[in-house]
Amino acid sequence: MKNMLFAAFLAALVMLAGCGQQTPPGGDVDEHGCIPSAGYEWCEAKQKCLRPFEENCTEQQLIGGDTDAHGCLVAAGYSWCDAKQRCVRTWEDPCVAGTHDYAWAKGIAEASPCMEKGTLKEEYTFNENSLTWWIDMEVADAPGCAPACVVSEPNGEAEINWRCTGALPPTEQICVSDTTAEYLTLEDARAIAQASMSCTAEGTLKADAVCNSGTGTWWIGLETTIPRQGCSPACVVNVNSRTAEINYRCTGLMEGQEPLPAINEGGGACTFAANGKAISLARAREVASANNSACRSIGTLNMGEYLCKSDVGVIWFGITPTLPNEGCSPQCAVNVNSETAGVEWKCGAE
Repeated sequence: MKNMLFAAFLAALVMLAGCGQQTPPGGDVDEHGCIPSAGYEWCEAKQKCLRPFEENCTEQQLIGGDTDAHGCLVAAGYSWCDAKQRCVRTWEDPCVAGTHDYAWAKGIAEASPCMEKGTLKEEYTFNENSLTWWIDMEVADAPGCAPACVVSEPNGEAEINWRCTGALPPTEQICVSDTTAEYLTLEDARAIAQASMSCTAEGTLKADAVCNSGTGTWWIGLETTIPRQGCSPACVVNVNSRTAEINYRCTGLMEGQEPLPAINEGGGACTFAANGKAISLARAREVASANNSACRSIGTLNMGEYLCKSDVGVIWFGITPTLPNEGCSPQCAVNVNSETAGVEWKCGAE
């Protein structure tokens, strides 16, 4: 009799278990008895098969109510997304052609180098063209910028994008290195330059400053105690190392003078000593500033700086480069024989 009662008890338990988790009808089943073709997956937390778009695996079942033709819970804010073939809350999971949702993107961002710069905000957008998630970030000391951690769906990687406008007063400007994404405000750069014996031993800082994002450096003008003719000194502050050093930016040219050979005095021409061929200063300037001149492609020509080298048959003009090359200064060299112009770089402190 006891055995019969025990068997009946076991049978009742099996029936109750079956009621708690019925295998959905039709289709192939996985190892847990769930039917993937019907959208069912195994939920370890609840120990049953469920549809993720109808019931969260880690929380209580979504709010009840009416469902649409696709089974989406309208009362809970869900709607059908053809692009993803599932029910979504558009403010949590935009209905776009991407293969992942915001939760996935946030997880990638939280495990990325973005977190070394600051913290993630709740605001985000999805770019359908580039298939990237842009999650806003809270970063200290980044005036003029609106940083975002950009997560790429195609490669599953994330990197910070500073989104700097650059339209700020000089005291609030920021310089960001293109190669490392390190940044430094002009205010901090000036403090580093002021504390540098390399710079302040030579003179005083000027108000002008330029950021070279390619080299990750601030170039702050320097008024040297002892002027150097043909030079435009700057205190160069490295964004990555937070160190400063002086760069004289010397062209070797004389501003406002015409160091032409004595035989050409009054003629305004530069003569090649080897063959006697000459080029007038006016013609040399015309060649240097021609539309197809390589000299114009790297910066602004300084026509007031020039030097004739009769021994090599070249007249040089100064150039202020658009992107400074640390330790080097460009010159526009006009060849007396061929009347062509090319760029030559003078590198070094002198």
